[in-house]
Amino acid sequence: MLNMMNSVNSANICGFVHLDQNQTDIMQTKVEVKLNPLRYYLSSEAKKRLKWMYVVKYECDGKISVAAKKIGVSRPWLSQIHSLWISGKEDPRCLEPESRAPHNTDCRTMIDPEIQDKIVEIRKKYKTWGKEKIAGCLENQYQLKVGASTVNRYLHKNKLINLKLSDKNKTAWRNRQESTKQTKFRMRPPKEIKDYKPGALVEKDMKLILKPGQFIDTSKFRSRENFHYQHTFIDSFTRLRLVGLSKDSDSQSATAVMTESTKRFPFAIACINNDNGGENHGDFEDRLEQDGTFHFFSRVGTPTDNPRVERSHLTDDIEFYNQGKIYNDFEKQKQACLEWERVYNYERPHQALGQLTPMQFYELWKKDPDKAFAITEKYQAYLKRQKMKQANSRRMRKRDQIEKLMLEIDQKVINQPNQKVLTMFVD
Repeated sequence: MLNMMNSVNSANICGFVHLDQNQTDIMQTKVEVKLNPLRYYLSSEAKKRLKWMYVVKYECDGKISVAAKKIGVSRPWLSQIHSLWISGKEDPRCLEPESRAPHNTDCRTMIDPEIQDKIVEIRKKYKTWGKEKIAGCLENQYQLKVGASTVNRYLHKNKLINLKLSDKNKTAWRNRQESTKQTKFRMRPPKEIKDYKPGALVEKDMKLILKPGQFIDTSKFRSRENFHYQHTFIDSFTRLRLVGLSKDSDSQSATAVMTESTKRFPFAIACINNDNGGENHGDFEDRLEQDGTFHFFSRVGTPTDNPRVERSHLTDDIEFYNQGKIYNDFEKQKQACLEWERVYNYERPHQALGQLTPMQFYELWKKDPDKAFAITEKYQAYLKRQKMKQANSRRMRKRDQIEKLMLEIDQKVINQPNQKVLTMFVD
């Protein structure tokens, strides 16, 4: 009977804790929706203070005294936090606590001069070692435990810091800090929408087309004198593709090409994924936001995040440009690209679509979606098998080969007496 009562009490306590946690989560969600709509990253202390501001504004009608009693903090402290919030125009980032690091560190206890000399000696001997490696070396070889920040301080004091590298690290740190303040976050598209339905995800990229007979001047490599700029839009599900040409590579040109080209899609565009090129920012972003199109970005230097449009550019090179379909005249090149777009969509079979053309696959999806999805699933299974084959081909898997290798290892390493001692680097 006693055990039963204990189990009931423990269950009640667990249920209360779970309920209390749910109420806390709901409160945090309300605060984020009302007072942090741009979802700035906040520390735990700033989140706590933001909850206080929610209580003041929405639960106590701006009355500091009432809110202080309800929260359980002093009125002057809450008033001070509230003043910071108001002066910061209700920006949640102004609630971040100030750093408690001392302004003057001259009175700190100094380490022994011998340790300072060791730090300088190690740094001069190994010029590329940073503060962590030097601290580790002091502990491993000399049994001297010194913090990395202390090592760094004495490296600065003795002017043994690479200023160029230090400035680079500072710039990178500032960039990371600024990235947390951005209102537009660079996200990758979820894999579920890539083969969801026509228009769910359109991949976009720009290709540079070198004009025939042009000499590439490295001082103006991306100049309009050397290139045409091909903007490609390909639907991730149907592989329907649109091609637009521009004379410049800026965001205004990309926006104009998108406005002209995407009208030829037989469906609306819900999401666009592109790389981090300059042509995909500015006016291009504003136009997508105006149209209500969700904007995704690939990772920097990762073309595999935009695979279908990148693969289509290889097809362009092999089947179009390398066949002599490249001209100096802009209008002539534009017409040639439009003709190639028609061939790509209406005549060229695609392995990924069961050897149907993109337009045939789109018509099949409208008539029988299940059959279209079956083709997509079959191709994805084929890609998975190919990936496994490639992985297995790079790995030794045959049992007899592995056993033979193990015997050779035994004969060469394990069964030989350990007579050689490495002493050439030991003092």
